[in-house]
Amino acid sequence: MSTDKGCCSCIRDNGSVATSATGTTSECICDQIGEHHEKVKHLWRKLQTMGRKLKNEPPSDESTTSSSDTYDDNAPDGGWGWMVCFGSFLLNFILDGTMFSFGVLLLELLDYFGEGKAKTSWIGSSLLGMSMFLGPVVSTLLEKFSCRQITIAGTLVSVCAFIVSVFSPNVEMLILTYGIIGGVGFCMTFVSAIIVVGLYFNRKRAIATGIAMSGSGLGTFAYAYLTNFLITTFDWRGTILILSGILLNGVVCGLLFRPLLPSNFSGSRSESVSRDSNGVSDPAERKTLIPKLDKTQVNYLKTSALPTRLTMSTDIMRVQNDLALESKCFSSQSDCRRREFVTITNQMSKKDIFYSGSLKRLPNHHDSQILLPHTVKFSSCTMDDTSIGKEKSTLKSIIDTFTCNLELFKDKVFILLLLTNVCWTVQSVPVTYIPDLGVSKNLPKQQAAMLISIVGVTNIIGRILSGIITDVFQVRSSVTYTFALFTASIVNFLMPWCETFVTLAVCGAIFGLCMATAVSMRTIVIADHLGIEKLTRAFGMVALFQGIAFMTNAPLAGFLYETFQSYVMPFSFAGVMYFLSGLFCVAVQCVNHDCKESVIEVFVSDRNDTSETKTKSGS
Repeated sequence: MSTDKGCCSCIRDNGSVATSATGTTSECICDQIGEHHEKVKHLWRKLQTMGRKLKNEPPSDESTTSSSDTYDDNAPDGGWGWMVCFGSFLLNFILDGTMFSFGVLLLELLDYFGEGKAKTSWIGSSLLGMSMFLGPVVSTLLEKFSCRQITIAGTLVSVCAFIVSVFSPNVEMLILTYGIIGGVGFCMTFVSAIIVVGLYFNRKRAIATGIAMSGSGLGTFAYAYLTNFLITTFDWRGTILILSGILLNGVVCGLLFRPLLPSNFSGSRSESVSRDSNGVSDPAERKTLIPKLDKTQVNYLKTSALPTRLTMSTDIMRVQNDLALESKCFSSQSDCRRREFVTITNQMSKKDIFYSGSLKRLPNHHDSQILLPHTVKFSSCTMDDTSIGKEKSTLKSIIDTFTCNLELFKDKVFILLLLTNVCWTVQSVPVTYIPDLGVSKNLPKQQAAMLISIVGVTNIIGRILSGIITDVFQVRSSVTYTFALFTASIVNFLMPWCETFVTLAVCGAIFGLCMATAVSMRTIVIADHLGIEKLTRAFGMVALFQGIAFMTNAPLAGFLYETFQSYVMPFSFAGVMYFLSGLFCVAVQCVNHDCKESVIEVFVSDRNDTSETKTKSGS
């Protein structure tokens, strides 16, 4: 019996077509199984699906891809990842503790140099601003170097800057060394500490990020007492020198950031597959998904029946009675030639790398495109797989990234989100001046420093509460975000009118809750309104402008104090900026709601037009 060209043929171990004693070709496998022919065709369709997956072709209309599959990579979600999380926690503890306790150090610097509040506050504001301003530059460096390398380098830069600042004869030198150069090192370390948690965790990212970022509040609480103690025991020079010694522990934290192997990195078109088309890797589970052929014995499938673009990289697929796949490792011949030896080291290619919430909150890619029609298509800015492995200068990468990010300004929702996040950077005003405000109310310096500690404690609580409100009670992130901004506005208006330690402590505690909510939900709100695909670029631009605002807010508030000789105007300025931030956040929700309604109307009208056309053609 001749074998049909489009049908499977029986072959033996040597791969030749089986023949009978008379020399004729044996009966075809499809004729052997008879009534089970449809089951074999079903298995063949699954093999074709595997081929499309290996070629990175779009899935068929019948299949849908969940967000968890889209962002599947080699993140361990545990193991050494918890040591990485601990290292990120310590870095946030040290960095934010140093920056947010500057208000305590400011009191000593004002007495020592005798300069005005506006000029002296540039020291701390430049440190805080540079830690955000250079975010896009550090992100570009992270495309070429590992988190471990950038963290260690940034720590050494900031430690050297702090040591040199000890010998500063004036405020200008402190601004340059302690503020600007130290801020460069802080930015390198801080961005790496955020990135590395996203690399090691996917399913447990919300928990891991919460643990890591809680170091910020705990550091603010501890460093306020520590800085006050060091200033009392030593002068400001000894304090900065000891703080630089503590900062040197960042090298140890950087050593914990062990780079992950890029064996299953998302974005590679050539990958070793140990799963079937349903994403199942356990052999026991595979057996349950493959239809059985009763007692029919099937030896082998002819390799020539496979599409020519696919080859067996190890053994020929063997199908036993239960059709369990004993070996299944396909690869594309063209992809193997082009990409087999390419090592992918771009850890910034993950679209959700800055996302601090649970990945279960992310909508799938298809839905995000339907519900967010106002966003601009960035075809020229997306990463091309063919460019992976090509050498490109760091300077050119920075320029290309910045040029690409400018296209975000075509999106009005992004502009509103940018204004929202820039306005609440005024949080540096109360954090910097609340100790001096307490001293102006005749509080001892120890109690004034305690106000910063209270803000730090409630900062930790605020991060936990915001996550519970959003995830457990299913409150929209934008609603929680907006409520926190308006509450912070009210508190800042009330602070300068508080006359006792208790009232200042209450206002500081509420402000710490609001500040934590704004910081922790920043990336979540951006992803909710712009989509996860644009999060990395949007967060980079937001960090750039936030850095500029952080550098200018505290000196501007100091200028207002020197002009009016009262803290009413500086804190009122903070209250107005928080109020504007809340208004911009409300505007974001209104614009997004209108866009969604317009898309629904267009979708319904298109379907109605299509149905009417079909009716007319049918009649």
